[in-house]
Amino acid sequence: MDGEWQAILARYGQSVTVSPSPEEESVTLRAMLQPMLERGEQIAPSPLGGRREDRFLSLGPRDTPLRAGKSLVECGGTTYRVQAAH
Repeated sequence: MDGEWQAILARYGQSVTVSPSPEEESVTLRAMLQPMLERGEQIAPSPLGGRREDRFLSLGPRDTPLRAGKSLVECGGTTYRVQAAH
């Protein structure tokens, strides 16, 4: 199954940089990032007005685990903080 998943990531994934934790070195790999569709708006109030709180699902190789609250995923000039990892 790993071979098929690697082929899917190679064909359809995008280049992302993962920082597993502050102590570990960043690694560039292929993964799929897609928005999670939720009902209602994903905008939270802040002192300066509305702030977007979009959530994304990251699907990547299992040999680079993500850690909730510690890992960062960078893609297309945007950095995302991992909130939950399964």
